[in-house]
Amino acid sequence: MEGKGVNVKGSKYWLESLLVYRRADGLQVIFLILILTLFFPASGICKDRNAFVEKRLIDFISGYYSQKNDIQITLNNQPSVLKDENVNVRTINFSRLPDSNGYGICAVELEDKRRQIKNVFVAFRVMHKKKVYVLKEAMKRGEIITEDRVTPREVILNDDKRGYPSEAEDVVGKQLKRDLNAGTAITKDMMEDYFVIKRNDIVVITMEHKRLVVRAKGRAIERGRVGDVIKVKNLTSQKEILGRVTGSGIVNVGM
Repeated sequence: MEGKGVNVKGSKYWLESLLVYRRADGLQVIFLILILTLFFPASGICKDRNAFVEKRLIDFISGYYSQKNDIQITLNNQPSVLKDENVNVRTINFSRLPDSNGYGICAVELEDKRRQIKNVFVAFRVMHKKKVYVLKEAMKRGEIITEDRVTPREVILNDDKRGYPSEAEDVVGKQLKRDLNAGTAITKDMMEDYFVIKRNDIVVITMEHKRLVVRAKGRAIERGRVGDVIKVKNLTSQKEILGRVTGSGIVNVGM
């Protein structure tokens, strides 16, 4: 019989298959047609039905999170009855709400083709999508994180227990507390504020008024970052005054 080596992958090849098997007897041809016209469409219907049931479950779980777009839901070990194209999903409820790790269980009420009611349980897990900042290159303890040395990246997390900063301003300008390798996702416990002025540092106190600039030496009573208002002592007058940190060792006092 001709047709050796032919691989029938789908119903779209039925004409080609019939030509190859043109010498087969009538029963073989009828059998081939039945397989191609009945089996493949049924598989497609079943697949679409499964996708519909999964979508209903995922939509229900998403509703608990107010339809947030920053979550990902996976269904674990779905009962085989849910794959039956004849079942009808009546109701979905939580049997167990998602815990701190995102694990939960849905209770699903089904009606089969004989109109019998069944209850099944579907385990699921919810993961959160979050933007984190990753080092482009290795950095040493004490170095200041600059914008060109980090890049944002979206990742899936169980829970943000470690505290991943999600905004650039929460990362850039911070000082590393330890050595880190390239590709490390930065967490809050890896950084600390960078104080350009430390307590008891000798600083330059500046006072500006229009074109007049007066400078004096002072001692910092408090530490400060750029933009912080700190207390300093004028070493000439011994008076304590407040000024804004404008740079390393510089405090500006308004007139």
